[in-house]
Amino acid sequence: MSAASTIDLLRAFGGAKLEPDAVAECQSICQTFDLSTSELFIRWQTFLINQHGGDVSIQPTRERLLQVRGLVQQEQERKLSSQRRGPHASHAIKLSRNKERTHYDKTSVEGLLQGMVSGSQREPPTTPQSTKRAGLLKANASVNRNRAMFSPATPSVFAEPSPSAIRFSSRTTMGRTEDSLHSELPPLVLASDRPPVAVQNLVDKTAEAVEVSSDENDNVDSEKSAAVARSATKRMRYMFEKTGTRTEVVNRRIERMAIETKTKYKIEALANPTYAHQVDVTAVGRILNINLEEGQTATPLTSESLVLETSRRLGNGRRTPLDVRATPSFSLFPGQIVAIEGKNLKGTEFLVSQFRPLPQLPHPCIGERPDALPPFNATVAAGPYTLSDNFEYEPLSVLVDHVLAASPSVVFLLGPFVSEGHPMIRDGLVDMLPEEIFCAKISPHLSRLREGLSPASLIYLIPSADDLCCPYVSFPQPQYSRETLQQMGVPEGIESLDNPAQVSVNGVVFGISNIDILFHLVKEEVSRLPALSDRLPRLAWHLIEQRHFYPLSPPPADCAGVLASQDTRLRMQTMPDVLITPSQLKPFVRAHGNVALLNPGLSSRGLAGGTFAKLSVHPQTSAEPSGAVLGNPQKAYPASFTSVDIVRI
Repeated sequence: MSAASTIDLLRAFGGAKLEPDAVAECQSICQTFDLSTSELFIRWQTFLINQHGGDVSIQPTRERLLQVRGLVQQEQERKLSSQRRGPHASHAIKLSRNKERTHYDKTSVEGLLQGMVSGSQREPPTTPQSTKRAGLLKANASVNRNRAMFSPATPSVFAEPSPSAIRFSSRTTMGRTEDSLHSELPPLVLASDRPPVAVQNLVDKTAEAVEVSSDENDNVDSEKSAAVARSATKRMRYMFEKTGTRTEVVNRRIERMAIETKTKYKIEALANPTYAHQVDVTAVGRILNINLEEGQTATPLTSESLVLETSRRLGNGRRTPLDVRATPSFSLFPGQIVAIEGKNLKGTEFLVSQFRPLPQLPHPCIGERPDALPPFNATVAAGPYTLSDNFEYEPLSVLVDHVLAASPSVVFLLGPFVSEGHPMIRDGLVDMLPEEIFCAKISPHLSRLREGLSPASLIYLIPSADDLCCPYVSFPQPQYSRETLQQMGVPEGIESLDNPAQVSVNGVVFGISNIDILFHLVKEEVSRLPALSDRLPRLAWHLIEQRHFYPLSPPPADCAGVLASQDTRLRMQTMPDVLITPSQLKPFVRAHGNVALLNPGLSSRGLAGGTFAKLSVHPQTSAEPSGAVLGNPQKAYPASFTSVDIVRI
């Protein structure tokens, strides 16, 4: 439009304050739907009457004008539909007003035309955060105002409690213990004036571990180390990786495990499994699915589709099929680093006689640790924290009540806090930004939690790849920035951790991975008489054995991208005493290999409440009955005197 048209637009809106982006949106609406400035103003007044009770103080911002665009779009679609149906269409339209209408979609002809006309006046999303926000606004533009709306003026999604909220309030399973570990230990009672726990982040964000490049474990030069350290401090970005980066990371993972396998089993030299061997040899490589090579991405891994990929040094990166018919026991998945023993008689297929256990990370017992382990208790919960048909966060409110009653030393709250998978967000029934939802619905509960706990208690928020409040959509994720926490209204005294997180609490090492790796593994694993017969703990143990928080490769198509360039953050720096892997699978807690494996479950499961975990690290003397060696508690591990209860919300 010309400058004169802009002046007419400002004159039509009178004393309203129009920002440049709002002026551009008005011009786009007029061009797209052939409206005059006065007709557009009439639509704006109608919007104020219907949505804001006729409050003329509401300013026409770009977000509100996007909603006006949706109303105009619906009006045009009704007119076109009426013209197609003929003179008897008015009665049919009246009958169908209460039915669910089709939302705005770029694939429709009208949507495509609208994007072509107004695309130049809209700034394209350039970050994951803006992409998520734009998706919300686009969906909200065509929401039927007769359906449930969620706005700052009307924060409640329903005028009355939803049916699921009524059932949730009358549930009979609240407080029931679903699973437990070391329930024979007495309840832990801590003094009210106890000192704060000592928390140490075990991930060094400013330096990279020395990568193995040869059998002799040569160190990289100082200039390269400095460059790697600088790159490790950069903010994580997705869709910037090169294929060579992923290849190099995989090669280094195989090489690291190969060198440690040689040391553990005192092997003089590892063999190339792609060559012919008439005697048993040992090789190290990565498990792949041969069906992926043939383009059958939907076919799961089976015992007949196993392929071993070698490193560049050990086998020039070549691959060989595996024959496991004579293997008595195994548990495998794509991307797993394995040490195999067997022979390749003709150079075409490796016959596996056994899978050797991989060397584990050092795990000092109590007596080998520098400091004593003061007792403490903790609460672990994972989102989503609201029912699937509202945004009232009833499970979060009940969870806060449980936490205040237990008064733990440390609280880990794992996202998602505003899940992109919430049905109301997917259906476009929300007209608030994720940060606004967090500030209006979650921050009051966090404030109540912070004020109700002792100042010595620590509270940590951990992001999730499914969380709309986090601008990083890939894995791993950095912690929430201070600016983001302030924007979401998080009170002072609540901190954030990376995802995954590796922290030491009073000397007890916690490994926390807030991605549903267990659900991803359960669909890909193939096993035969595994050493750990309980499947869910076995899936979690794979992370310990692989020393990696996401060893599966490739990840599912619907999963957040895994950044190979940030592989250092995904590697375990030390053996955890407690491994926390929230999953939609059945909650569980097991002790295996001196590690407590914990899936606390989700705080909300659809239209019902979920579970959370209460954890207590007891004094070392409590370990004598079951965890001591020859009556010496100093030979025990923290998992031996750690009790865990998974409680129903």
